[in-house]
Amino acid sequence: MKNKFYLSLCACLLLGSCATVQKNIDARALLANCKYEFAGISVTGVAFARGIEIDSVDFDVNIKITNTADRDVAVDHVELAFFLDGNHILDLDHKWFARIAPSASSVEPVSTRLPFAEIGKTLGHKPETIGVKAKIWVTLLVGEDVWETPVMIPIELETAVPYDQIDAFIAQKKKQLEDEAKAKIETEAQKLIPPIPSPRF
Repeated sequence: MKNKFYLSLCACLLLGSCATVQKNIDARALLANCKYEFAGISVTGVAFARGIEIDSVDFDVNIKITNTADRDVAVDHVELAFFLDGNHILDLDHKWFARIAPSASSVEPVSTRLPFAEIGKTLGHKPETIGVKAKIWVTLLVGEDVWETPVMIPIELETAVPYDQIDAFIAQKKKQLEDEAKAKIETEAQKLIPPIPSPRF
């Protein structure tokens, strides 16, 4: 009798384990079939060392996820590695919790600052390409319950450094410096003009 009980218990545990494994496989398949992509890189700021010499550049890397599953998915966080001309520059862990309904999309900007002056000196030339390798950790949502084992989805991007956007910030800085120099010259010139005496009657 005891043997039959233990055999039944073992069978139940085995079936439960198999069911859990199958759920994991199904969930991973659903998550893997969602669409993960980069939605562009934009320059959000440029810091200058002196004059119009660039010190660092601020970027937003936009990541887009489209949910193709039949239930809600959730993004837990994103790990990113940045490269310039294939050289690893820095790593970034970005916290991003987003609930995405079926057929919906979510775009998340990930902000970072790259030390262009230091990198240029190390490389010996102006970098031409920027690369990003991202690991997106996603999971399924059923009601308010979160599937306990998130899945890591890797995506990669390599594109030309957006110097057109960087040049726009340089042009703004150049105009600012020119306006400041012009204002300074006008102020100094005013100091050199002798005061006109008031007429006496």
